[in-house]
Amino acid sequence: GIIFLLFNLSCTGVDVLDDPIDLIKGNSIAFLNVSDNGLALRKGEIFDVEATYFDQYGIERDYELSWQSENETIAVVNDGKVEGKAAGTTTMVVTYLDASNALQITVVNEVSAVATVTIANPVNTTLNLNDEVQLTASVRNIEDEVLPDKPIQWFTENEALATVSSAGLVKAVGNGVVEIHAKSEGVKSNSIIFNIGSSNMRQGTFVPAGGYQARGTARLSNNNGQLTLQLSDDFQTSFALGTYIYLANSTSGSQVKAGGFEVAQITTNGAKSFNLSGLNPNITIDQYKYVIILCKPASVTFGYAEMK
Repeated sequence: GIIFLLFNLSCTGVDVLDDPIDLIKGNSIAFLNVSDNGLALRKGEIFDVEATYFDQYGIERDYELSWQSENETIAVVNDGKVEGKAAGTTTMVVTYLDASNALQITVVNEVSAVATVTIANPVNTTLNLNDEVQLTASVRNIEDEVLPDKPIQWFTENEALATVSSAGLVKAVGNGVVEIHAKSEGVKSNSIIFNIGSSNMRQGTFVPAGGYQARGTARLSNNNGQLTLQLSDDFQTSFALGTYIYLANSTSGSQVKAGGFEVAQITTNGAKSFNLSGLNPNITIDQYKYVIILCKPASVTFGYAEMK
C-alpha cells in the first residue's frame, strides 16, 4: 500500500493533451482582427483591436488582458481601443501573466506617408545551405495605394544563418531558423521565417505541458549513419518515479507510451546525448515529430519539443 501511495504522489496529474488540442497556441495571445505586421491609422482615428488568450492547452480563455502603448505621444490604447495621436511608429503590447504579443502601430498625417510594408510570401521557406531566394516587398499608404519610389531596407535576424542583400536576395549560410524583414521610413514589414539546413539535423525547443516544467533544446543529428539525440546544457524538467525521454508523433501521454520510441530514463537535468541508432539501427531522422518528456508510469507528458 505504501509503495502504491508513493507512486501515486510522484506522478499526480491528468493527461489531457491530445491531438485535436492546438498546442502550438499554448500560453499565448493572438490578435483577431488585425494583421500580424501592424496597424496603420490616421491621426485622430480610433480602432478597436481584438485579442484573446490561449491557455497552456491551446484553449481560448476570456480573461482580462493588459494593454500598453510604448509611446503615448504617437498612439494611446485603452482596453484594445487604439487612437492615433501624432505621426510616427510605436509598439502596442498586450499581456496576460507571462504571455504577451506586440503590434506595430503606424500613425500618418498625409497620404504620401508610408503606412504598411508587406513582404510577399515566397514559394519555399525551407532551404538547404547556399540556396538563394528573392524576396519582394510592397510599400503602401493609408489608402492602400502602392508607393513605388519609397526606399526599402532589408534585415536578417541572424547573419550566421542567412544574409540578405539590399535588393532582398536571401542566401542560406548556416543551419537553423531565421527571420527576414524589411523597413521603409521606419515602418517594419511582416517577417518571413526560413528553416535552413540539410536533412542531417533537426532541432526543437521544449515547452512545458500539464503545469510541469520543461525547458532547453533537443537536437537530432545524423553523422556517418549514426542518429544521435542531444539535450542542451540548459535542459530542465520536472521529475517523478519513472521520467523518460521518448520520440513520438503525438504529445498525448497514453499514445506516446503505447506507440512512441523509448530512448532512456533520466534522473538529472543538464546536457545529455543518446545514440539512437544503437537502440534501433533502422530509426530515421524524419520518423518522429516530437521529443517527449514522459512520466512513464502515469503516461503523463511533462513537456515536448517539436522537431523542425
